[in-house]
Amino acid sequence: MPDGTLPAMYFVDLDGTLLSTSSEKCFLKHLLKKGILSPSAFLRFLSFYLRSPGRTIREGKGWNRNYLTGIPPEVIKREAAICAGELLKNYLRGWTVQSIRELNNSGCETVLLSASLEQIAAGIAEGVSIDLIQASSPAIVNGRFTGSLNGLRPWGKNKAELMRRICDQRGIEPVNCAAAGDSWADRFIMDNCGCSVAVCPDGRLRKLAVRRKWIIVEGSHTKWA
Repeated sequence: MPDGTLPAMYFVDLDGTLLSTSSEKCFLKHLLKKGILSPSAFLRFLSFYLRSPGRTIREGKGWNRNYLTGIPPEVIKREAAICAGELLKNYLRGWTVQSIRELNNSGCETVLLSASLEQIAAGIAEGVSIDLIQASSPAIVNGRFTGSLNGLRPWGKNKAELMRRICDQRGIEPVNCAAAGDSWADRFIMDNCGCSVAVCPDGRLRKLAVRRKWIIVEGSHTKWA
């Protein structure tokens, strides 16, 4: 924290912040390579973006989880664990991992707050000893994925709202917490915390970080396209 005290909680984003890649893009490639996601199902998944360009602008690309439909939940859980292992091995950002470990060792509760798929985020969180995860939870009805999500997807303003809920449950003020993010959509949670770190940020977040005098960790920004 700016005054040298330990933050009450440390909220960390996943893709681009803890990882130097998009976890879900890697997962899609993994499913395609193993033949679990067929080319026709993948094209059908992409078609939802063509039908709803406005939603993608408002909510980001992660609103669309329709590639999950037709794949049994137990298969997704198994393959997500495999994919998480590969991500932990090859794509961790050293600075972010070190900050998590140092704060964990000092008694600060760490939270992975990400719009990434819950099944992948869980494996990453376990691998770096993060205390709590809040990620996109795909809805299941009658043992099948619906393509929709349960509750709020942790992206943009929703991420800040979920952070406030977690803080309220513990009687903590967000201003006494720290946050790390990499993209413009992370500005809402970072603006609410007393200490914010822009990790390999995109252009707009970098400019905001300079104005706010946030810490900036230099490096190549992760692009999603």
